[in-house]
Amino acid sequence: MALPRSSLVISLALAASSPALADPAVRFGFTGALADQGAPQQHQFGPMIAVGARVGPVLGEVDYAYLSFMDPDTIDGGMHRLGVNLRAEVYRDGTGPCLPNLACTKALTVFAELGVAMRYGQWALDARRRSPVDSDRQREAHVGIGFSLDNQLAPTRFGWQLGLRIAAAPHDDLMLACRGTSCAAGEVERTGSLDYSVLIEWTFLIGR
Repeated sequence: MALPRSSLVISLALAASSPALADPAVRFGFTGALADQGAPQQHQFGPMIAVGARVGPVLGEVDYAYLSFMDPDTIDGGMHRLGVNLRAEVYRDGTGPCLPNLACTKALTVFAELGVAMRYGQWALDARRRSPVDSDRQREAHVGIGFSLDNQLAPTRFGWQLGLRIAAAPHDDLMLACRGTSCAAGEVERTGSLDYSVLIEWTFLIGR
């Protein structure tokens, strides 16, 4: 299954940017879920990496995360997320001083982002239930906010960032995975069309 069509728009926008104007950027670190309606008992935490290109205040990137790094309760290969992300700087202050004997993180940036992704794999919620139920692939879309601190040294930025993502995926009726007399009544608690998750990211960044 391919990524949602909106990801193609982001990819084309990146491809249309002149190589002479686009500056490369890399982020790597960790991500984890503070809450996830689709897998409420799973401990989603693991390494992530994002590679992209910046044109002025706008950054487009492809990111990957290994969500089941700390939780082995999965089916055949773990849980992975692969997506595309479009980020824009909404505020940047590069006038801060470098503190002696500390890392020079004089530039503060506040950013907002949106993107789409595909999750690969299934959580083993218990002996009977799986999430997602019918497939090992699940689409999601997200919005996010965060801030970064970097040294603002030309031609390369070095620093770190802290971000918060709110993701939405199609609602997965967990009762579909539970059949027979062993199913307890009342196991389905949600009737909405979407499952939401809240994730936090902490990454180092290298770019221009």
